[in-house]
Amino acid sequence: MNRHSPTDLKIAGIKANLYGYQVAWLVNQSFDMQLTMNEDWIIGEDSTEKSEHLHFFQEFEDVELKWYLVQNRGSAGVLYQSKPLFDYFLICFGEDIYGYFERAVSAIIDAGKIDGIFPLSFSLIKTQENFLTNMNVKNNKKYIESPHV
Repeated sequence: MNRHSPTDLKIAGIKANLYGYQVAWLVNQSFDMQLTMNEDWIIGEDSTEKSEHLHFFQEFEDVELKWYLVQNRGSAGVLYQSKPLFDYFLICFGEDIYGYFERAVSAIIDAGKIDGIFPLSFSLIKTQENFLTNMNVKNNKKYIESPHV
């Protein structure tokens, strides 16, 4: 399993009064991506409090970047309770030596069809180790969630 450091993670909160598939489509169109929905992704899978959150994924294999678009509000609560005002999170994981994340954020802003996209510092995530662990196992369709990330 690939272990990433906090410097390998870039995250942006998205405000959009749109359905998840519409946000994914807008991101795909603005930055020529191919985000696809992971239908098996459920948080709290091993607990009594399961919550379904839309989750989209793409990997840029040639530069080893993994992209995630995750819905913040799910069927049973808020995924990142420290950031409840955001509707979605765009996450870029990997060593982004070509500045793809900044270019993606700029392209999404230029498209002008969402309310806003705001790059965040990884230091704002309160349970960073849980966050990193969760991001590393997404391809296995298993998710370990602290209820208050």
